[in-house]
Amino acid sequence: MPTIKKCLVTGAAFGMAISGLTLASAPAATASTDVNGAHDWLLPNMCQNGSNRSGQSLWYYNVDTKQLLDRSRGSVGKTPVWRYIGGSKAGNRYAMNPGWREIKGHCYYPASSSWTYEGKQTAYSDEVVNCSKGGNATERVDQAYSTTTTTTKTVNGSLSVSPNISKMFGVGLGAEFSYSWSYAKTVGWGRSVSIDVPPGRVGWLTAAPIKRVVRVNPHFWIDEYNWYDGTEKKGHDKWGIYGTQRDIVDRNYYYDGTSDVLRNGQPVFKFYKHDRAIRSGECRR
Repeated sequence: MPTIKKCLVTGAAFGMAISGLTLASAPAATASTDVNGAHDWLLPNMCQNGSNRSGQSLWYYNVDTKQLLDRSRGSVGKTPVWRYIGGSKAGNRYAMNPGWREIKGHCYYPASSSWTYEGKQTAYSDEVVNCSKGGNATERVDQAYSTTTTTTKTVNGSLSVSPNISKMFGVGLGAEFSYSWSYAKTVGWGRSVSIDVPPGRVGWLTAAPIKRVVRVNPHFWIDEYNWYDGTEKKGHDKWGIYGTQRDIVDRNYYYDGTSDVLRNGQPVFKFYKHDRAIRSGECRR
């Protein structure tokens, strides 16, 4: 019988891959106008964390100063958006100050791209030390894993960790895309495997979880873009934010949701088998 010893793996190493990976295709991006640069903080304020998805939101925006106000702060009669221009039997009249525009529309959150990558290798077995001079050592080892989920937000190159945003990535809560990963839920995994180690060698297994990233760029669909001269509403087809498109996006404002790829409801891994020569003293009795 071969003489075997087991000890805890202290570090990961690269070895022979014994499992493959199939990459998923990225969803097509929506045609839109990128407002990055001239209007950097427009989308990050209008479409935060999955907000303003349903119904129509109303905003007041100054194309010169880049100041953005919501409905409550920019309603008719309030400064700095409006100025009083006189009264009549119909009531007081107000006109928009220079640079101010009224924007009506809603946010939506399509996946702009998606990709997979190999996560950090983790020791998935104890070391098996074969101290014999002939014959392989075979040992059964148990493996376990639990999926994880993270979300990051990037605004103009500044990255921050955000809490799980289920209303943006969750299928059941109106997300604009579907997925087969384990975002916003935890999936456990476990199995028992055999490892064969040649005589005079130390063997162990590692595994790297396959992770999927889905990138979401918030969009704003413009229903109306207006200004008021005190008498009538003036609609525009073109202005400082968009040309002929009514769909605007900031490509430097996005969320990355990262979680484990699932196959048949279980996490997907890339497994590695490692071995090395026995070191002095490892086979002392």
